[in-house]
Amino acid sequence: MGAAYQRFLWRGGYAALHALPLLQQYVDSRGERIQNGFQLFITLRAGYRVDLFRDRAFLEPSVAFTYWPINTNVPESFARMDARWPNYFKFEPGLHFGFRL
Repeated sequence: MGAAYQRFLWRGGYAALHALPLLQQYVDSRGERIQNGFQLFITLRAGYRVDLFRDRAFLEPSVAFTYWPINTNVPESFARMDARWPNYFKFEPGLHFGFRL
């Protein structure tokens, strides 16, 4: 379970912040559990809402920046592999579709 905040800014434009705590289970190549860890995954998203079908449905194209500032108790073998990449991802595209009931 996570927390999210979305704010409509101007003429359908919006910004959103999502925070998701994750409990991780690390397993080895034989499928045996090595240890448990914790990660905090944060997403900052900006987009635009387009209403469809007389405002009964909508599309929200967006772009996001994801970041995981906390990543604890990672096994050394996983940490070596993960060290090749940063702990963020810029410009992740998104497309949400929804209905109003």
